[in-house]
Parts: sequence; structure tokens; C-alpha cells
Amino acid sequence: MPKVKSKKKKKEKKERIDPQKFKQESSDIQLPKFKLQNVVATFNLGVDHLDLRAIALEKAFIEYNPQKFAAATIRIRSPRTTALAFASGNMVCTGAKTELESRLAGRKYVRILQKNGIPVSFRNFKIQNIVASSEIPHTLKLLELSRAYGPYVSYEPDLFPGLVFRTTAPKLVFLLFRSGKIVITGAKSRDEIRDTYKSLFYGIIVKFIDWEDTSQSSSDYRSKMRRNFNR
Repeated sequence: MPKVKSKKKKKEKKERIDPQKFKQESSDIQLPKFKLQNVVATFNLGVDHLDLRAIALEKAFIEYNPQKFAAATIRIRSPRTTALAFASGNMVCTGAKTELESRLAGRKYVRILQKNGIPVSFRNFKIQNIVASSEIPHTLKLLELSRAYGPYVSYEPDLFPGLVFRTTAPKLVFLLFRSGKIVITGAKSRDEIRDTYKSLFYGIIVKFIDWEDTSQSSSDYRSKMRRNFNR
């Protein structure tokens, strides 16, 4: 008999939820503040090509190992950041805590190159990603939240303890943990984080605060959910 080809299951693409659809509800719980942890920005040096190997051989401030990575690394202490310089003349700056620090660091990297006789300039600065964090003083019902918003979240507690929640307009990713800790990534500005976080918090998160069980352990929470499921 001829073999019947089995149909491959298509991998389901996680949807993102639009923050504008969140219903704002009055709550006695105050919105926890968020703090920027990392600002990633890019800028251009205004040149068509950088000879990274030649610069690294002559200058001590730059690290370059093409066998490991295509970019050279430069670091400064204030603001404490790291920059990656590519042969194309593009640079990526990471580690800054604010947008202003990121721009200042970019200018400092350009100035370092200029002082060492490399004719470059500071052009096309743009913030690509902002990572922020916050913490709710309550534990969260992650399993219940994942069941309520299944198409918009990803929650695999056996692989990763956090719940991944995606939004649209703007496209942000929220990592929610049992302990109440939240990591926000994908933003281009502080305003995007503030507005979306506020909508998500009052529209969804407050509904899934665990008032009965205050255990912050992800493993304990996972075990409890399994016991309840097997009953």
C-alpha cells in the first residue's frame, strides 16, 4: 500500500493585543512606577568603510576579533555603555539608562575616534529599543491570565517561568512573573512604555492579582496548578 503523507501542523503565530482595546477601570491599586534598564541606539559615523583591523592594531581602546564577531567593541565609563562599531560605519550603543545618556555616549564614542585621527562624524542617531522593569507588590495568576488571553500570550512554565504578553500599536513585549515582576521591551520611547503599561495594568493585570496565595515561588505555583488540574 502506498504511504500516506502526514500533514504537518502549521505553527500557530501568537497574536498581539491592541492596547486601545483595554477597558480602563477604576482601581484602588496605584500604578507601580517603571524604571529604564537599557537603551539601545544606533548611529552612523558618516563614512563608507572603517578598517577595524588596522584601528585595533594601532589603538588600545578598541577590541576586535573577527573570528568571534564582525564588529569591534569600545567601552566608556561615563555613561557606562558599550558600543559596537561595524566596518560599514554604523555603530550600536547599549547599556545607557536614559535616552539622554544614550545620545551623550554616542557623541563620546565619535569624539574618541576623532581624537585618534579617524575622520568620523555623529549622524542619524536613533533609539531602537528600550528595556524597562517594574514590580507589582502582589503575586499574579499567570495560568488564569494565559487561559483568558490565550491567542495573545505565551506561557510555558516548564520551559520559562514568565508569561509573555504581546501588544500592538505600539508593538511591545511584557514579561510577567509570578512574583509580580514585569519586564518591558521593544519600545522606542518612554511614552510608549508609560501609556501601554498603564492600559495593560488597569485593563488586565489587576484582574489577575492572586489575593489568596502570596507565595512568589514559580515552582510552587506550578505545582499547585497541576494539583488543581488533576482533581
